Amino acid sequence: MARVLFLQTIQFEFVGVMSISAYLKKAGHQVDLLLESEEGEDFFAKIKDYKPDLIAFSAMTGDHVRCLEIAERIKRFSDVPIVMGGAHATFFPETIEHPNIDIICRGEGEEAIAELCNRIDEGEDYSNVRNLWVKRNGAITKNEIGPGENDLDQYPIPDREVYYKYPYLRNYPTKPFMTARGCPYLCSFCFNRDFNRMYHGKVKMLRRHSPERAVEEMLEVKSKYPLKRLFINDDIFILDKEWLSEFLPLYGREVNIPFACNVRVNLVDEDKVRMLKKAGCYMVMFGIESGDAELRRNILKKNITDRQIYHAAELFRKYDIRMKTFNILGLPDETLEKGLKTVRINADIKVDYPWCSILQPYPRTELAEIARSKGLLSEDFSLDDLEASFFSGSVLRQPNIRQLTRLQKLFYIGVKMPWTIPLIARLVKLPLDKLYFLLFALTYTYRFMQETDIGWWNALRFAIRHRRNL
Repeated sequence: MARVLFLQTIQFEFVGVMSISAYLKKAGHQVDLLLESEEGEDFFAKIKDYKPDLIAFSAMTGDHVRCLEIAERIKRFSDVPIVMGGAHATFFPETIEHPNIDIICRGEGEEAIAELCNRIDEGEDYSNVRNLWVKRNGAITKNEIGPGENDLDQYPIPDREVYYKYPYLRNYPTKPFMTARGCPYLCSFCFNRDFNRMYHGKVKMLRRHSPERAVEEMLEVKSKYPLKRLFINDDIFILDKEWLSEFLPLYGREVNIPFACNVRVNLVDEDKVRMLKKAGCYMVMFGIESGDAELRRNILKKNITDRQIYHAAELFRKYDIRMKTFNILGLPDETLEKGLKTVRINADIKVDYPWCSILQPYPRTELAEIARSKGLLSEDFSLDDLEASFFSGSVLRQPNIRQLTRLQKLFYIGVKMPWTIPLIARLVKLPLDKLYFLLFALTYTYRFMQETDIGWWNALRFAIRHRRNL
């Protein structure tokens, strides 16, 4: 039995970590997790006390910086191997060159980490495990990606116990679920494009749990933990209409809890919306990204039309389903007027919970290459050049970028009070950045409070806990 300890900086339950934990426990290993934000000064003492055989991080790009800092401190008192997986390690495998990382896991981790733990437990060499890059005595072994699992029902129900020892997460009224993995679309800013290339010929582009297995997990959580709402975190929940027609009636009968899900407007039709509403869908989330059709098509490779956006919104309004949209400002070739189009289209369709970020062109995405080809990024642009969060600023070198980053701070006000848009168009030309950030912080917290229905105190608590991302 290997003792595995996941370490995490973000106070949120990752479905990937829960799935790997369940898989490891089924294989006979022991797993625990520590949240840095919850453990405070006891964080490193508890790492020592656990006496792990393997320390694991699941890191997103941006969060990886703090994970590497933690790894550096651990190496001062322990020689236990440290593995990093998740989106960052998958797309930046050179992270293995960091002096305090021993192993990185690319792609999905259930089988790879289980095999790693089996070999650690048996004292065997693990340098040739598929999906892993392994560093030993300065030499790096780069193993190929193994075949993925097409039948998601083969995986055990995700292990939430590793997170729900923390009261804040256990008692949080909305909990995340995934009924599927994968997305067939090729948006220039998204990791799915390269993930699909990595797994081409090894796994289906879209895999789903059976309706019965998806409902079984939800019922188990409902029976054990506080649960007022579900968030189905599939990239696009409504891709498979036949599957929906089986799952949604079963969900409505057996689970019968309000849920939110991700959709894509070109896939929306009245039959799907009617089924969603009948099953208990109270909110849908979808990306508009930009209100300018040319930017959506040529820069973002998001092939949806204004007509599809308005039609989907009309149906959601007809069936009284709330809408949350995702938007990006600061795109290559974006003018202030094009940015204002994004505010206006959200205002036109009366979005309930508009969310807007500033573009962070992650290296190796198609969007970063587009920006570089236009001379908006330096040739040596790297992760180190990115801003600290989606909301702080832009790295693009274009003349109007300050106006667009200011517009992002005032985005919520413009959507909710369209009569302010002409005023906002003038205000963003003024250097009142501290005022704009204050307005953004207030409206962000208010939007989060309205969206989650958790009240001012908990919304403020969330904002304080996640202040590094604001």
